[in-house]
Amino acid sequence: MIGVSPLIEEHGLGLFSFGKKKPSDPQADAGGQAASGAAASGASGGGFVAQPDKARKFFDHGRTIAATGNLEYALMLYAKGFRFDPSSIDQHKSMYQIAVQFNAAGGKPAAREQMKELDGPSPIDKFALAEYVWMRDLLNADNLFRLLDAAAKASQMEYGPFIGPKALDVLRRQKKQSKSVWMKAKGLLAAVEATGEALACVEEALKADPSDTQLAADLKETTARHALKQGGYDRQDSSQVGGFRANLKDAAKLQQLQDAAAIVQSEETEARILERARKAYEENPMAPDAIQKLGSLLKKQATAEAEEEAHGVFTAGYERTNEYRFKAAAGEIRVVQMRRKVAAAVKAVEANPDDEAAKAAHAELKAQLLDLEARELRERQRNYPTDRSIKAELGRIEFELGNFEDAMAMFQACKDEAKLRIYATHMLGKCFSAEGWHGEAVGEYREALQGLGLGEGDRELPIKYDLMIALMELARTEKNGAYAREAGEICSAIVRRDIGYRDIRVKRKEIDALMKEMPT
Repeated sequence: MIGVSPLIEEHGLGLFSFGKKKPSDPQADAGGQAASGAAASGASGGGFVAQPDKARKFFDHGRTIAATGNLEYALMLYAKGFRFDPSSIDQHKSMYQIAVQFNAAGGKPAAREQMKELDGPSPIDKFALAEYVWMRDLLNADNLFRLLDAAAKASQMEYGPFIGPKALDVLRRQKKQSKSVWMKAKGLLAAVEATGEALACVEEALKADPSDTQLAADLKETTARHALKQGGYDRQDSSQVGGFRANLKDAAKLQQLQDAAAIVQSEETEARILERARKAYEENPMAPDAIQKLGSLLKKQATAEAEEEAHGVFTAGYERTNEYRFKAAAGEIRVVQMRRKVAAAVKAVEANPDDEAAKAAHAELKAQLLDLEARELRERQRNYPTDRSIKAELGRIEFELGNFEDAMAMFQACKDEAKLRIYATHMLGKCFSAEGWHGEAVGEYREALQGLGLGEGDRELPIKYDLMIALMELARTEKNGAYAREAGEICSAIVRRDIGYRDIRVKRKEIDALMKEMPT
């Protein structure tokens, strides 16, 4: 629950009650079915066609329902309307006003059943769903980020100026402020052309870490983009007021805007920051902050000489302070260097596919990388035994090394963490398959598929493919045609979705042969 805040004061709204029984509305019910049909039609037809008349019925009905105090149902009606026409900013404002009242009155986040009612295949469907989910929980930054991402994918650029100020308000209310969160917000806001708010995000990130030279460069770029937008230089159509051709004569003015607004981070300034960090380290080489700052700045130089110096700083820092994070940072530098070598070897093989020496060199370097990563991650896991993200990555390395039982232990330990659950369950199934335990693998794959949530469709095909393979193996080992038939059904679903997926055509023929051998 959230209290009365400037979100409410902004509109001067009174508080309605909510959660009343949803009234019967045949017209809206019929419209809901039509919405699903329209979404499907748009998806199959290759483009979205707005239907403002149908959308208006939902908006009008939502406004009427809100006046009765049933705010929860009103939000659903607005969301359904946006599936027909998301372009009206006035309607988004109306929905937001209802959402403010709903949240202030203690409204609960959207339930899975309600989200399924709105979910659909098109970007507009996903945008409407994301807005509804955020409106149900206005201070939820994760839901806000999903909304911004969905708006960009649905090309709702006019939505940017509306959502931008509200996004900043939500982020500033979060208990934990971090550079990474502000920079994530910056990218999402820039994607919907909320350039002023994107600029504010970079400024907040700089407050969190003034020594980050990359942030200074980001600030310069974002300031320039904002200046372009303010001056109309981002418009390519010469017919638009302030369009590119109309402003071509004002190139000098554009340069003045950029020069006045941008913070220029020169190489000399970067060098001064590095020298201050070096001096602080030399004055107190036992200070963890001094070790971390100098090592990080050297690493960002991205030259071989600077990387070696950074490695030395971190290694010495670990020896002096016994803080493991410095040893881990030194190890990460070696891992990154080895990855570069492997990437170069991959390019060499791609350039000369028949060069056996290049293939052998790549295989040797890949093996060295896996060994190095395994040693680093095993040590990190011992030092940070509760960090499941380390366990998940170590599990992947152990799997690639063929240490399937060790990998199983890592993935089983990760299944309790929500953000890792699907990945860990899928990988656990792959471990079982590699050991020939296909029955157990099938169970893990089914569990992973059942756990997929909204917006995780990109994970579905790989899991279904592995489930299909495990069922094929079960059919062969147990001489059971039922497994072959189920594998065939999964194969058919994959083919209908993506006929070019991996070797699915070959598997189709293999399954057909299996089904002929073992009829049911």
